[in-house]
Amino acid sequence: MERTAIHDRVDEARAGKNPYVICKLETCWVVIANRRLVPGHCVTFADPVVFGMNDLSEDLRMKYWRDVCRVGDALIAVTGSYRINYETHCNIAQALHTHLTPRQLSEPDDKRRERAAIAYREEEIDLEKEKAFIEKMKAFLEGT
Repeated sequence: MERTAIHDRVDEARAGKNPYVICKLETCWVVIANRRLVPGHCVTFADPVVFGMNDLSEDLRMKYWRDVCRVGDALIAVTGSYRINYETHCNIAQALHTHLTPRQLSEPDDKRRERAAIAYREEEIDLEKEKAFIEKMKAFLEGT
């Protein structure tokens, strides 16, 4: 497997040097997207890093999806979103990761019904402004 940026981010998370980390779950790191589409956009990085879902045992696949769904539950609770879009493509960074995008009923219909990656432009985030969100997500995930 070719080394990707995800390998670097997981290595940084393990070393406590990834400032975007929310927390570590059983099968993945939960991070706030450094270039987000909408507020609350998060990503999970499988740990250990694998090429794709089919490289995990059946047991680890189920545990990974359980962890991803727990992040979705946290996003609904913390952001008040009405649904979460889950996207696992792994085409550019070819290592297992999942984007979780909270969607709001307050979004204009034409944007809300479109994939966030099409409806919105990525924006850089200010980690200082995201600290409260990160702490709420961490508290929810570590409390469940």
